[in-house]
Amino acid sequence: MKIRTKKIAMVLMAACISVSGMLAAPAYEVHAMASETESVMPMAYTYVWKYKIINGVMYKRLYNQSTKQWAGNWIKCK
Repeated sequence: MKIRTKKIAMVLMAACISVSGMLAAPAYEVHAMASETESVMPMAYTYVWKYKIINGVMYKRLYNQSTKQWAGNWIKCK
């Protein structure tokens, strides 16, 4: 009976010590650092349609705004 009581007491003491260690742990704050050389880089390209009218006929062409390049040929609009 004494051995069982000692084991229970040891388990309770170990639990109290581990919990008190968690409660006494310091809290850290994490701040994002802003850098002048860092910039946001989009992960997907942004496409827009560009339009023009030639002799009364409207044409459109796909333009990649991320790379500043045309992504296709002029297409006649219906």
